[in-house]
Amino acid sequence: MLVLAFCAISASAAAAAPRQVLDAVQRLPPAASLDPALRAAPCAFAPVARHLDPLPANIAWAQPRAAVLFADLPGLAAGQRAAVIRPTRELMARAATRARIAEGGITLHAIDLSPLPADAAAPAFLAIHIAPPAAPPEGCVAAGPR
Repeated sequence: MLVLAFCAISASAAAAAPRQVLDAVQRLPPAASLDPALRAAPCAFAPVARHLDPLPANIAWAQPRAAVLFADLPGLAAGQRAAVIRPTRELMARAATRARIAEGGITLHAIDLSPLPADAAAPAFLAIHIAPPAAPPEGCVAAGPR
């Protein structure tokens, strides 16, 4: 009985993120800074944002290396969106990054997008959870081609 329960948990964790979502996030280049994605995070709700598209920016020349997810991320609340980035080891080693993660609103994920504890040493992805704003964000532009 215990083996069946373990198998059921493993199967549901593996099936949590659809293949097209995994493909999109696994193509992300490494991000050496969290700040551009945090500044552009409200733009995940801009009219130019599309599921699995690069995160729009509120500064035309800024190109945050993040993908927008409308759903399909374990732990993402209904109505929220997420900006997913692939952090470098250096980014994760910074005390400022760990302090920002400890504040909440950012979750760590494995290569299959399964959730990791906030103190995980080497996550494959970080997800910035974004609640819908009261009004659509202004000044956001679509990201350039990948």
